[in-house]
Amino acid sequence: MEIIDIHTHIGIVRSWSPYLKGFVKATIHDLISYMDSVGIDLVALLPLPGIVEPYDRIPSTDKVLKLSKEYPDRIVPFCVIDPRCIKPKERIEQYVKRGCKGFGEYKVRLYIDDERSIRVFKICADLGIPVLIHMDKEFNPDIHRFIKVLNKVPDAIFIMHGPGWWKYISAETGDEDYPKGKVIPGGIIEKIFKEYRNVYADISAHSGLNALKRDKEYASIFLRMFSNRVLFGTDFPCISPEGNQFGPNREHIDLLINLGLEKEILERILYKNALRLLGL
Repeated sequence: MEIIDIHTHIGIVRSWSPYLKGFVKATIHDLISYMDSVGIDLVALLPLPGIVEPYDRIPSTDKVLKLSKEYPDRIVPFCVIDPRCIKPKERIEQYVKRGCKGFGEYKVRLYIDDERSIRVFKICADLGIPVLIHMDKEFNPDIHRFIKVLNKVPDAIFIMHGPGWWKYISAETGDEDYPKGKVIPGGIIEKIFKEYRNVYADISAHSGLNALKRDKEYASIFLRMFSNRVLFGTDFPCISPEGNQFGPNREHIDLLINLGLEKEILERILYKNALRLLGL
């Protein structure tokens, strides 16, 4: 079965595991090694809009494009810009002409419905590329404002990610970014998926994994219900709370496999949804 990882990076990232201190550096060769060891056919390689964290160093769009040319059968390049830059339309158009198939990871310290972000989403909608958004308390808050975005930019395609998104898999949420315990059906994600056909989500990093692991019985129901809206991703080379590395540790893919999902459900999540969104 083909597998596409919709959310990967290379570069230097800081570990946030209590069991691993310092930084982790992953090169393009490390990314390819991860793919080969796990059986990943294709990845989306995501830049960031500048230095969004003082300790991370993720390559720019230009670097991602260059690397994708070296591995055209393994890497799909995404582009991203800071929405406060000059001539955003021209920059994104040029990146798409050079081969970028998506926009993201969009991680900026602005409310998600900021007019500068809305402008970028409209540009991406016109170009027909999906927008992959990181959402938490600091970057692109919040899910209630996101609903305003959906009404302002109905033609854009969004792939959501991060604790500010996945915590709302449950109808009961608190201040915790990574809540535990049984999921209460009827969460905001359910409501968004049912009302807006242009919203997707990737299960990458701890946020997506935790949302599915906390209540596996509900996870099976949720994934069957929305199998055409969920994408496999890892956020490689992000470090898990256990101190190992998402992607090579196989946590995301093993969870999907062990949920006992039907073959057609797995196929949609593992690659078919991504093929459709990326126009491949």
